[in-house]
Amino acid sequence: MVSESPAEASETLWRTALHDFNNLLAGVQGVLDLSDPAEPLSARNRLRLEATLEEGRNLVAMSRALALGRIPDAGQLPWPEWREGLLRRLEPLSVLFKCPVEVVLMEPGEGRAWPAPLLQDWALAFSRQILPWVAPGVLRVEAEASPEGWLLRWPGAPPIPPALLPEPPEDAARNLTSLWLRSVGERLGLTLEARDGALLARVPKA
Repeated sequence: MVSESPAEASETLWRTALHDFNNLLAGVQGVLDLSDPAEPLSARNRLRLEATLEEGRNLVAMSRALALGRIPDAGQLPWPEWREGLLRRLEPLSVLFKCPVEVVLMEPGEGRAWPAPLLQDWALAFSRQILPWVAPGVLRVEAEASPEGWLLRWPGAPPIPPALLPEPPEDAARNLTSLWLRSVGERLGLTLEARDGALLARVPKA
């Protein structure tokens, strides 16, 4: 793929940000359309509105990181804290898509530290990309750690989104999340592959 010039990259970011924020506002309008204006928001619609606004905050954070080039360095957390943090991030998506979420460690290794917060944020953003194809089933994220690095697996997931392929086709639909995923993935040295009906994200140790 031919690299974009700075001007082209700026225009791409601007266009995708406008598109995604337009969709966000449509989501807010959708909650209001389903509500009775004479009554307080129902518990269900309140959760949907909170989840939509949380997604908006994530889009703002992604936009700033890409526009300013300020993607923080990765720290590390023990597995129980790392898992809790990812589940907390995924909760709004679970509400929006009515999709249960599981994050499971597949091998004994709770004592190993995991990259945070970047890998948690990457896993959240990637899950958002594939959730429309997974829902209303269970979104399951399987995790493994080894001396060589870390592995996240999404079993039963769709093919890799075209915008995240190593050589994206020219007509691949781009959005703010896919731009951010590529940028952070490069920072982490992450590789994404499809194997045996699952999507695998590998992060090597530095």
